[in-house]
This record gives sequence, structure tokens and C-alpha cells, in this order.
Amino acid sequence: MSLAQWNEPLPEAEREELLESIATQVVKRGLSVPAIIALEMHRPLAFILSQSMIALTPLFGPVVGLNRMQFFGRLLAEPDGVEALIRRIEDKTV
Repeated sequence: MSLAQWNEPLPEAEREELLESIATQVVKRGLSVPAIIALEMHRPLAFILSQSMIALTPLFGPVVGLNRMQFFGRLLAEPDGVEALIRRIEDKTV
């Protein structure tokens, strides 16, 4: 996995699949409210968190999955990535 892949924007189909997957798991576990609060609190740090995922990949990648970490990092790097995730969780909760 090259560094260039981390800096590319997510294709729309992969972005929608990732948002749907995360939102479904959050709602399924009954964590909608805590997840939305955490996302809102950390929204200003989203880009920094996306960059730190590059450094954390060797540690968490084998457990979580390299592709999932990369996709989530790329989602956080997008200016509206956190907002899209919050909206998707809210839509699934209602």
C-alpha cells in the first residue's frame, strides 16, 4: 500500500459502501448517540486523525484490515467526510 493511495479521494461507490457499512454497524449496536457526539467533538481533528491512521496501520491494520483502515482514513481526510457519516447514522436511526 503506497502513500499515494492514502492521498487519493475515495471513489463514490466505495465512499457510499463505507458510509453504509459504518452507519449500519453503529446503529445495530445501539451506539448512534455516542457515535454522533464523538464525531461532532472530533470534527476539527478529522484531518489530523486521517493522517495518524497512516502511522497506526502497522499496529491496527492486521486486526481491523488494511483496506478498511485506508478507506476510513481517506474518508476522514475529505472535508465533508465526518458530516456525511453523521448524516448517514442519523438517517438510519430515525
